[in-house]
Amino acid sequence: MKKILILIGFFFSCHIASANTEFEIVVDSSGLSLAQPIAVVPFKTVGVVPEDVAKIVSDDLRNSGKFAPINPNNMPSHPVSAAEIIPDQWSVLGVQAVVVGQVNTINNGYHIAYQLVDVIGASGVAGNVILQGAFNVPASKIRLGAHTVSDQIFEKLTDIRGAFRTKIAYVVQRGVSAYELKVADYDGFNVFTVVKSKEPLMSPEWSPDGSRLAYVTFENKKAQIVIHELSSGKRKVIAALKGHNGAPAFSPDGSRIAFASSKEGVLNIYLVGVNGGNLVQLTSGSGNNTEPSWSPDGNMILFTSDRAGSPQVYQMNISGGSVNLVGGNGSGKISSDGKNLIMVAGDKIVKRDLVSGSTEVLSSTFLDESPSISPNGTMVIYSSTKGVSKVLQLVSADGRFKANLPGAGGQYKFPAWSPYLTKQ
Repeated sequence: MKKILILIGFFFSCHIASANTEFEIVVDSSGLSLAQPIAVVPFKTVGVVPEDVAKIVSDDLRNSGKFAPINPNNMPSHPVSAAEIIPDQWSVLGVQAVVVGQVNTINNGYHIAYQLVDVIGASGVAGNVILQGAFNVPASKIRLGAHTVSDQIFEKLTDIRGAFRTKIAYVVQRGVSAYELKVADYDGFNVFTVVKSKEPLMSPEWSPDGSRLAYVTFENKKAQIVIHELSSGKRKVIAALKGHNGAPAFSPDGSRIAFASSKEGVLNIYLVGVNGGNLVQLTSGSGNNTEPSWSPDGNMILFTSDRAGSPQVYQMNISGGSVNLVGGNGSGKISSDGKNLIMVAGDKIVKRDLVSGSTEVLSSTFLDESPSISPNGTMVIYSSTKGVSKVLQLVSADGRFKANLPGAGGQYKFPAWSPYLTKQ
């Protein structure tokens, strides 16, 4: 049955004019050797279709680190429907599932239909259609339609909700005094500028509903924290205390911001309401404390402190009590399922399993910082140093998949992965 794709991503519709891109994902193919082979057959098109939907789906699945799509030139055939698939032709290549589909032009948009076919018999019979879908998208949302296909296929094959319809916020510095806060699709497309400034912009963080960004600006010649509504462009200063104000983090319910301020001479963690009221100080008298982040249930706050002589990650309750050492060097964040802690340790991005306590180094780049976790917990984006430049990097939560995201000139910093922006 046809259905219309409903978009919560309307927050961004007024800014996006075309599928422009500022960075691309360049994959380190060595990590794909352990990924599951899959075939995404080029979709049949009826009418003029400006985007290669099958390639977008293929790239999404590859970018997850869990799948290794085969090259269309190596496919035994290019079927359009499940009825045309001969399972043995695909299983002999090691392929376990095949995606076929088509895209038709309709009034003011496109109709996308696809089928996911089991070619090894894991579902009981080789050739079974294990998932199919069809929906209409507006002309300007064809890439979002392709990411929708990817999300549905990813969830069917992994039992993990897909996160290909999410966005990345980041800061680009060009020269000495040109800063831009930008938002793009997770893969670098549909980029738009949220704000430009001659003064530094730092540390963007998403509200839980994806409608707002909190970030640090020096536009009034001092560090202050603003909340920026993406649909209207309205901004509100919510923290402009004496000294430095930085590292904002929304509470899971979106009602408060945790941040760091040096109003008393050293950095401490504070809470403030999203309207700028109800200021509460959580730490005091214990060195510099910064980089707060919330546990998924909103009951704990992680933060970085040098109270023991060098920066390490600690946790406390939301009243500032029950402080415990976690370890690492900083930037601690817990995945949405509460299972893993991502942090910086020894200038690398490290994952700690919060159940077993085991620790794994994920990154292999240089001077890594500012990690941000995808909402489904499968990927981490961060910034690293490459030569004299700051660049964005991707790594899967299991460390097998790695990619760099070279930009179009400038220093790329402070990446922040959005929450889910669409209902499925």
